[in-house]
Amino acid sequence: MLSSMYIGFSVLFSIMMLVNLVGNTLVILVVLRNRSMKTPTNYLLINLASADMVVAIFIGIQFIATPTFTHPQGTVGSALCKIITGGTPGWVGAVASVFSLVAIAIERYWAVLHPHSQKIKLTKTKIIILAMLSWIVSIIWATPGFWATTYIKEINGCAHSFSKPIYAKLYTVGWSVVAGVIPISIMGALYFRVVYRLWFVNNEAAEATQRSLLRYRKRVTKMVIFVTLVYVLCWVPELLIYFLGFTGTITLEAVHHAIASALIVFNSSINPIVYSLQSSKFRKHLGELICCRKRNVVVPFSNSGLKFAGKKDDMGQEMPSVAPSVND
Repeated sequence: MLSSMYIGFSVLFSIMMLVNLVGNTLVILVVLRNRSMKTPTNYLLINLASADMVVAIFIGIQFIATPTFTHPQGTVGSALCKIITGGTPGWVGAVASVFSLVAIAIERYWAVLHPHSQKIKLTKTKIIILAMLSWIVSIIWATPGFWATTYIKEINGCAHSFSKPIYAKLYTVGWSVVAGVIPISIMGALYFRVVYRLWFVNNEAAEATQRSLLRYRKRVTKMVIFVTLVYVLCWVPELLIYFLGFTGTITLEAVHHAIASALIVFNSSINPIVYSLQSSKFRKHLGELICCRKRNVVVPFSNSGLKFAGKKDDMGQEMPSVAPSVND
C-alpha cells in the first residue's frame, strides 16, 4: 500500500514537473521574443516563472526518485539531502516566487494609483535589483532549513533535524509569517486599493486612448489577482498542515508532507495556464512561438521599445499602440 502511494505521488509530480517546465519556459520565451510584451509586469513574471521552475525541479525530484532511488547514508547522504534530494533549493524558489508576487502587486499599485510618478518608475536596472534581491532574501531565509536538512536512517530519507524542538516550531511559525501572513496582507491591501480605483471610482475618460488604457489596466489587474488567489488557495493549506503538525494538533506523516508539497508544485505549474486563459495576447504569441511564425523584433528593455501615440502608460512611459502586457 505504501509503495503504491509513493508510485502514485511519483507519477503526479512527474506530470506537474513536465507541465511546469514546459509552461514556464514558454512564458519566458514569449516575453523575451516579443517587443510588445516587454513591460515591467511581464519582466517580473519572468522572475516568477524562473522561481516556479526551481520549485518544481527540487521539490518534485524527491518524490519522483523515491520509489526507485536507494539513498546514500552517512555524510554523503546528508550532503545529498541538503543539495538535492531534501528539496531545500525548491523552497528557496518558493520564497522567490512569493517575493515576485508581492513585487508585482506593488508595481500594479503604483502603476494604477500613481501612474505619472517618475521616482518609482520601474526601469531595467530596478527590475534586475528586485530579481536579485528576491533570490538573496530567499537564500538567507532558507539557510536554517538547509543546515537542518539531513539523512535520517530511521525513515531512509531526508528530513529536518533541529538541535532543539523549539527551533523547529519557530521555523514553522516563521514560514507561516514569511509565506503567509506578510505577503497575503500586503497583496490584499494593495489590490483592494487598485480594485477600488479601477472599478468603483468614476473613471470615465473623454479620449478613446484613455479608455483603452483603463481597459488595459483592468485586464492586467484581473490576471495578477487571479494568480495571487491561486497562490493563497495552494499555500494556506500547506502552511496550515505544518503549523498544526508542529503545534501538536495533528501528527505529521509522510502523506501530509507529500500533499503539502504537491500543492506548492501545483501552484508553480498552474500560472502559465492562467496566463493563457486570461490573455488572448499571450495565446497569440504562444501560438506564433509554437508554430515558429514570424515574431516582433527583439529590442532592449527601454523607453524606445514602449513608444506609442504620444500617450502615457501605467509607468509614465509613452503608450504602445498594442497593449504591452501578458494581457490583451
